[in-house]
Amino acid sequence: MRTSELLPLLPDLAVLVDVVEAGSFSAAARLQGSTPSAVSRQIARLEAALGLKLLERSTRRLHLTSGGQEVLRHARDMLEAARAACDGAARHASSVTGRVRLAAPKAALRQLIHPQLPGLLQTYPQLVLELQVTDQVVDLIADGVDIALRLGDPPPGYVARPFMEVRTLLYAAPAYLAAHGTPQHPAELVRHSCLHLAELPGDDEWCLVRGNERVVVNVRGRYASNHSEMRREAAEWGLGIASLPDFSVRQQLADGSLQPVLPGWQLLGRYQGSSWLVYHADRYRSPRVRAVVDYLLQIAANLGQQRA
Repeated sequence: MRTSELLPLLPDLAVLVDVVEAGSFSAAARLQGSTPSAVSRQIARLEAALGLKLLERSTRRLHLTSGGQEVLRHARDMLEAARAACDGAARHASSVTGRVRLAAPKAALRQLIHPQLPGLLQTYPQLVLELQVTDQVVDLIADGVDIALRLGDPPPGYVARPFMEVRTLLYAAPAYLAAHGTPQHPAELVRHSCLHLAELPGDDEWCLVRGNERVVVNVRGRYASNHSEMRREAAEWGLGIASLPDFSVRQQLADGSLQPVLPGWQLLGRYQGSSWLVYHADRYRSPRVRAVVDYLLQIAANLGQQRA
């Protein structure tokens, strides 16, 4: 029998299994959501196609013929193979395996996400994670990025999940403040060594806000860097007052190596505001992308609890 002739018989073979296991056409019909007459027609069609009597009917029960017993055995094998195929597909579809590419700004990736990645990779041993460390805005499609951590307004056409709020504040080592004094107002920063970005023109102009009050100060200092970890270390060395993302100094505040300067004032700038996990909706259907997104959101939730 050719495949084209065999395929229409597969549903009828499945019905045969239900009839035998249920014990009657009416019981099989209830399992199928059909009618006894429809089940009877399927069995008759199967018998005609095979040229073989499969069932002998009596007033009380059905009996398989010897040929019917052999057909039933193969029909059960067919159903078992179909179940195995579906189960295998489900396991594959739900398994976290393959590559996920994550793009994120340097400071957030290095200080918040990267230390947590061993747990992710241990949980999913078949996951391959690629990190793109960049402060530039990436094109998810063109750059082959599955998930991006982005500051500011998320792009249209993508799913954006809130990650955390980033604020830039001022910090210094207690030794520096003991030697040079602690400023009480932003205007006093002109007398201090200030560790700023020096990435773009105007980065030495600090704009600080507190409520409705706004102060602009042209700062100067002995050290500048566009890497927040380097500015933080320079502040710990006592080189001056550093502008830093608030998430980057948690440990230093805890151990006392840094302390806030001008608490209550916030430094405006590019690298702060709402941050978002951005990805295409279709990518989230992939178990591996979903697992990474959910893991990153749990990191964000833990950070929120630590801030509270």
